[in-house]
Amino acid sequence: MTSTATVLLRRLHEQSQTEVMARVRAQFHGSSEELLTLADEYDTLAPRLRGRFLETLGLSTEDFESSQGTAMSLAVSAETGRFLRNMVLSHKPSRILELGSSCGVSTLYFADALRTLGSGTVIATELDTEKCARLRAHVRAAGVDTHVDLREGDVFQTVSRLDGTFDMVFIDVWANTYLNLFKRIEHLLRPGTIVLADNMYTAEDAVRPYKQYLDGNPRFSSTTLNFESGIEFTVVVA
Repeated sequence: MTSTATVLLRRLHEQSQTEVMARVRAQFHGSSEELLTLADEYDTLAPRLRGRFLETLGLSTEDFESSQGTAMSLAVSAETGRFLRNMVLSHKPSRILELGSSCGVSTLYFADALRTLGSGTVIATELDTEKCARLRAHVRAAGVDTHVDLREGDVFQTVSRLDGTFDMVFIDVWANTYLNLFKRIEHLLRPGTIVLADNMYTAEDAVRPYKQYLDGNPRFSSTTLNFESGIEFTVVVA
């Protein structure tokens, strides 16, 4: 990864963490010391327990934006980003579909890996105009413009206009839309396509229909990776 992309991603991760903590402080009814104790406890939990832990506090990744009325970045973590980058380097996809790009942190990990490989495109999708503007600026700053095709607008309308097939898909939109959206892109998947879906632990109830659909369909081989917010790792078999 280039030094420019590394520095930019470090700043974006710090910014995202600041936004998340501001959200937590606004919702948490207790002292700063109690909040720090809970944060430490969260860090020590097994990933699969973190979603339930957040629920006991009345917190969820699903309500960060809607309750605040502002465009928060909701970026993937640095660890998840490195995982995504390594998946691209190992799988060498020509076309990546990113459903829910926010301000482009995960997009940068994908695009930087494609730059390393020397070819490939990630189609990034985002509805929010402000986030799209920030994504474009981040892509330009990192120098990965040639590997990113941003489709601004409603994601369901965007996917209805897509054709061809994709080698990799990353799903990180509102969790209660996962299954409906996935059904809209099934015809774009080929045998060997990898589908990654974030927040399987932190939005456990909302994503359950999606998980059940995958587990019950012989076309897909799927398992939940037990780290960070929980990533569903799916391979299209047929």
